[in-house]
Amino acid sequence: MSNSVNVINKAEKDLDIMVNSIDGNIQIIIDIKKEEVDLLSLEPGEVFKVNNVEYIVLEQLIGNRTAVIKKELLEDGMNFGPDNNWKMSNLREKLNNEYLKELEKDFGKDRIIEHSVDLLSLDGLDDYGTSTDKVSLLTVDQYRKYRKVLGKNLDTWWWLATPDSTPSGEGASCVQCVHSDGYVSCNDCVFGEGVRPFFIVQS
Repeated sequence: MSNSVNVINKAEKDLDIMVNSIDGNIQIIIDIKKEEVDLLSLEPGEVFKVNNVEYIVLEQLIGNRTAVIKKELLEDGMNFGPDNNWKMSNLREKLNNEYLKELEKDFGKDRIIEHSVDLLSLDGLDDYGTSTDKVSLLTVDQYRKYRKVLGKNLDTWWWLATPDSTPSGEGASCVQCVHSDGYVSCNDCVFGEGVRPFFIVQS
């Protein structure tokens, strides 16, 4: 009997399993844990997977935080919103509610942290100020900063958060977006472009 106990104890230790004896029957419980990704060890431009979804590391930030963008589009052909103010955007609502819940399941509760989005328009107007979000789109300035890190561009257009102008300038109808060859232009906010979520993970 003691030999059986020793064998079971060794199996539990060596194989990281739990062995129970129920009514003389042996029950083996295997605890399969999600593989942890050490984000802090990754360099800008490196790609990692969580639940078969690929993300690109953009930058390592102060405080063990990692700036990340989804490699592929979350949505293809979604309009920006009723105007070009990110604060009022359909995308902002979707990303910081429905999509955020999915991220928290994959990365852990409260590990997606808030960041500030500068809504300065392309023509230099600050009507919209800043927005505080857990998930956003890149701004034009961020896209310029990270373009080389992003690697090969997608074969479709995707939205940025930066407005072309504001109501105090030329109007509130156009938003910046990235074309399939990587250059930045604008499009009407009611048109459908790709959505590429940006967020920061507490590592």
